[in-house]
Amino acid sequence: MNTTPKPQRAFFTVTLLTVIAVSTVFMVYAAVLLTLYGTTVTVNEPSGTSVQYNRVNDSNSSWVTSFPTSINTSIPWYTRINITNTASQDVTINWVLEKNTGSWIWVATPVNTTITLAAGLNTVYATDTGVFTGNYNWGTLTTTGGSYRVKAIING
Repeated sequence: MNTTPKPQRAFFTVTLLTVIAVSTVFMVYAAVLLTLYGTTVTVNEPSGTSVQYNRVNDSNSSWVTSFPTSINTSIPWYTRINITNTASQDVTINWVLEKNTGSWIWVATPVNTTITLAAGLNTVYATDTGVFTGNYNWGTLTTTGGSYRVKAIING
């Protein structure tokens, strides 16, 4: 049998709830006493041209977004991209060859480029380092007829 009278238990319960409520208000109030803000951060949204193609691996020749005519299987062809409006940053570019079989499916991921982009315009080739020398010959993978494209996936 409980020996504490009901009025004392009720008073104790109300007092305890009041102390908890007041403590919670002071904790919330104390948390709002100081608000600090960081400086403004400017975020660029990189942009660029679509993948560009060339039948000859020559950085000074004409690069196009699509070949004007079909090419035969295993004929050499090369790619590059131009990335603009970027801050200086490290990126990885995954170059993926896709074939159209009703929908675009991955055929191969032969090149992963790791490069530090400079602010402004960057021309990046399908090589390990993104430089022109060693640009990947996609003709080595297009040994059967069909419609192909290269997708460049840029990860920052």
